[in-house]
Formats: sequence, structure tokens, C-alpha cells
Amino acid sequence: MNMRQLQYFLAVAQELNFTRAAERVNIAQPPLSQQIIALEEELGTPLFTREKRKVKLTPAGAVLVEHAKRVLNAAEAAVAAVRAGDRGAQATLTVGAIYSSIYSFLPATLRIFNTIVPNTEVSLQEMTISQQITALKEGIIEVGLVRGRIHDRDIATELLYRELFVVAVPEGSQYDQVGEVTIEELSYCPLIAVSRGTASGYSDRILDLFEDDDLQPRIVNEVKDMHTSVCLVSAGMGVSIVPAIMQLMQSQGVVYRPLRVRKGTGASFSLAWRKNNESPQLESFFEAARANANELMSNHPQLFLHKVGK
Repeated sequence: MNMRQLQYFLAVAQELNFTRAAERVNIAQPPLSQQIIALEEELGTPLFTREKRKVKLTPAGAVLVEHAKRVLNAAEAAVAAVRAGDRGAQATLTVGAIYSSIYSFLPATLRIFNTIVPNTEVSLQEMTISQQITALKEGIIEVGLVRGRIHDRDIATELLYRELFVVAVPEGSQYDQVGEVTIEELSYCPLIAVSRGTASGYSDRILDLFEDDDLQPRIVNEVKDMHTSVCLVSAGMGVSIVPAIMQLMQSQGVVYRPLRVRKGTGASFSLAWRKNNESPQLESFFEAARANANELMSNHPQLFLHKVGK
């Protein structure tokens, strides 16, 4: 088994078509098919079923997909680390992060991280929570910054803090008033909500606020992330419930009002990593993230429920 065979195998597994897979990896179909057959013979089991023009993964093939991705991603990470070393970096760390954390949490965390382990090159990717889960499992990223906890046997999480919820409203609109907003009042407002498909845990938590009071939100738009919802609020298209730390981003045309909810209700922010990851840089990143979380909570106590980090 070699890397090229795994690349060919993944191409066929993703395309489920030998012709398209061959085009994707830029070789002719016969040699690609021969490499797949050689791989199957080495493993002693078929990886695909071939019925006329229909190709399907066998159970063994489905198992190999995840392992092949990890091997190839590890190889890419090794290449990146070598090239980073050639540029003078002594180590590398790949980080995935939700959009809001890139502007509100990560900069200070990375500054602290750099003082702990200087000459470490950080590769940062903006990702949704679901994308981070996949990337952690496949070894594309080593650590993620997510909302809530990830309930997966392969992934560990550590809660850094819980933020209060606030309501983002268009500046100068009828909703731009002094004082708290109740869930009942909010049920009459045009709500811009984060879609369940992209952040189900977070969106469910928002909708539960209405359900707990036996109310129905008036959703006028669904978006994939919070910064998009704030953008639409700025355009006067509705209001949105967001974590309080979004206030630090100072979006133009948006003001924030406190949301009256039951005590202890808020948005969680966590670190996530694959349980079997033994990267020596992880603990240093955790240390930096915890230090930054504690500093944020000290400097902006009005945004948080209470201290939960280590």
C-alpha cells in the first residue's frame, strides 16, 4: 500500500465513478483501475462493488476511507511542517475556528501562545462547527474553537466560558430602545436565525428560549453563521440573538440590547481536539486560551455568566 494508491482510492470513493476519478487525479482510467485492484489484492478484500456502471463502497471500503484521509492529511501536515521548518519555524499548529472567535478571541490567544512557544507557525482556517468536527477527525486541524460541547467519542472538549445572550438590533430602528428585551417581546420581532443545518446545537439553544415560554419566533431569514446575521441586522432586515462577545466586534449600524432570560442561560465557548492527538503544541495552546479567557472575563465581566475555565 502506498500514498498514490490511497489517493486513487479516495478519488473513486468520493466520485463513485472510475472515469471521473481518473480525470480528477489526472491519469488514464486503466492504470487507476489496476492500482485499485492491486490495493484490494493486498488487503484481501474488495473495496468497491461494480455493477454495470454503478460503483459502491463495500463495508471494508467505507472503513478505509476514514483511515486513508488521516494518512494523507498526516502526510500533508508533515510536508507543511518541513516547509515551515525551512522558513525558520520550529513547530506548527493547525487551528480551526468559528468566525466570531477569529476577531474576538484568537488574536490575543495567539499572542500569548507565541510568548509560550516562539517560532511556532500557526495555520488558521475559518470553519463552521460541523466542518471542525470533520477536520478534527480527519487530522486536517489539531484544535478547534467551537460553541458548546462536541458529543463525539473521538473528540474531547474543554469549556472556556459562558457568555450572556444579547439582541442585535438595527441602530435607529423602532427596536433601538433602552432596556432589556423579553422573549415575549422578541417573538413579535422579525428574527434572523442561524440555520440548524450549520450549527444545530447553537440554533436549538436559541429556539429553546422561545419554546420554554411556549412562544413561536417570527423567523424572517436563516443564515449559516452569526456574523451574517449581524450583517443583515445592520441592513435593517431584522433582529438577532447573539452571544454578548459579539459586541466587541463593533459592527457599524448595530446596537445591542440585554436579553432577559432564565438565570444561567447563555452561550458556551470551548476548545475541541481529537482525543488521540499527542501534538506537543496543544497544551501550550490550551494554556494560552485559558489565560486569554480569564483576561476577557476580568476585563469584560458584564458579558459573561461566570468563570468556568481552568
